[in-house]
Amino acid sequence: MKRFVAIVCLLALAAAIIAPGRMNCLAETGEDAPELAEGAELRVMSFNILHPDWSRIAVNGRDEIVAGILSYYMPDVVALQEAGAKWHKALKPLLLDTGVYAVACRQSNAEGFIYNATCFLYNPATVRPVEEYILDLDYRDAARVFSVAVFERLSDGARFAVTNTHPAPRDEPKKYERNMTDLTAFAAETAQKYADLPVIMAGDFNTPEQAEKYLSFMEEAGVQDAKYAAGILVRNYSTFFGYQVKPNNEDTDLCVDHIFVNDKVDVRLFSVVIGHDVQDASDHTPIYADIAFK
Repeated sequence: MKRFVAIVCLLALAAAIIAPGRMNCLAETGEDAPELAEGAELRVMSFNILHPDWSRIAVNGRDEIVAGILSYYMPDVVALQEAGAKWHKALKPLLLDTGVYAVACRQSNAEGFIYNATCFLYNPATVRPVEEYILDLDYRDAARVFSVAVFERLSDGARFAVTNTHPAPRDEPKKYERNMTDLTAFAAETAQKYADLPVIMAGDFNTPEQAEKYLSFMEEAGVQDAKYAAGILVRNYSTFFGYQVKPNNEDTDLCVDHIFVNDKVDVRLFSVVIGHDVQDASDHTPIYADIAFK
């Protein structure tokens, strides 16, 4: 039986390579190959890791799952959301002290907050930050920011810009409206500022696909959703399910975490991580894109 499943998976994978954009057997097993997709040069991930103070769910135990996912997929840059002080301290011995990852946009702008909850981790063996800054969406809420970092690839010096954001949820309509208006303006300004570079805009936007603000964000920033620009779309799942709720492949209504790219990025593969006990790490699933520069 195992041999039969393996053969079916290999045939499905071959079909997906021949006909990019189609689902393959990885969507059923939940385990993606950690290697970059063919022709890709970098991997970018976005992951809301569930703030322990907001959720009252301890980091202990979840930190090892998050570190395991990052160590398995090894994105060159990962945009984290809800990564408060407890997360920074928990991931330090697991990923930072060992040199697997380093932090960009680490320092919070907000008085009384040491760490930026909407930061980046990056692989210091492949890229290095050359510029980083944080724009506030709401001076009263340290978690609502628009983080920007420009990275340089060590292999050839190529530079690219990455942004990370996390507006208020839609059940806080006034804050959500204000945050989305500001971050969309910031995104448009950033896209213009770095128009000569590949630009990747990631985050938990608290905005489902096809919503008016999802469409207006792409139009004003001049970007497209990496999922639908990908040569291979491994799976299309909702990215929010709730803590310890297993992802369901029939549920695609709450795709609120996004990776957007400008026209200088070639998206070779896009996927949602559903294995690795991800439901025990957070109420969101991480997403990633394997990309090349045009």
